[in-house]
Amino acid sequence: MPREEILAFLRYYRVEKNASAHTVRSYSGDLKRISLWALDKKKEITGLSRAELLDYFKWMRQEGYAPATIYRNYASLKEFYAFLADEERIALSPMEKMDSPKRLRTLPEVLSEEQTERLLNGIDISQPKGIRNKAILEFMYATGARASEVITVETVSVLWEYEVVRLLGKGNKERFVPLGRYALESLRNYSSIREGLLGLRHAEMKLFLNMRGRPLSRSGLWRIVKECFEAAGLSRAHPHTLRHSFATHLLNHGADIRYVQEMLGHSDISTTQIYTHITDDELRRAYRAYHPRS
Repeated sequence: MPREEILAFLRYYRVEKNASAHTVRSYSGDLKRISLWALDKKKEITGLSRAELLDYFKWMRQEGYAPATIYRNYASLKEFYAFLADEERIALSPMEKMDSPKRLRTLPEVLSEEQTERLLNGIDISQPKGIRNKAILEFMYATGARASEVITVETVSVLWEYEVVRLLGKGNKERFVPLGRYALESLRNYSSIREGLLGLRHAEMKLFLNMRGRPLSRSGLWRIVKECFEAAGLSRAHPHTLRHSFATHLLNHGADIRYVQEMLGHSDISTTQIYTHITDDELRRAYRAYHPRS
């Protein structure tokens, strides 16, 4: 396995391209997967031909990898070979002018407004854990924050006087997102609980903590969301479900897509436009339900 080339690429992507740790881990996993596939064929990834790479993507489809995963592998390998060519570690990228695999964009899971109300109002706030959970979910629905942004947001990022929160998105891109009155109230209720969780560790800056007073992890956040969804009788829990619902509900109520793009932290508006497909579906359902000649 050409470990040196892989490590050089990952360093470049992390430092020069300012990629997030999550993206670097994903690319590392992609390169490890194809390295093992190549090794099975007594090859190294730096020596794979265009035809062999096409065979690799065919193998991924046969193994049942999701279209989104195959597309990400295509993107990471294209970047990897372009880097090797730029660094003159190989003569030419074997993926030069290679067509990308068709990316099947599935619509994200979205809660209805009634389901969202049931979820948020159904959290038991008679105990500290419930008060903490309520603050987290209200924050997620109010801001549309990514899971990574939820677990890394700091106490100083909440600007109470302006009723906004400062979020650091992909590539450390900063944005300010409003906080609604329900989220603000829940965060205020959580503040005293947070102090109790901290104990003597007053130096911790992360806003959301686990019940031992440590920063909340990604898996910890997932468990909280899953627990709250199950309590509300909702299936398919995922932290990004509230992000998707946030965007869809704003568009349903007439928000300008450019404002939604900014609040979500999307660099390209085409990423935000996937939510317009959801609202279009809802419009069609309403038409069929209420138009007399539908």
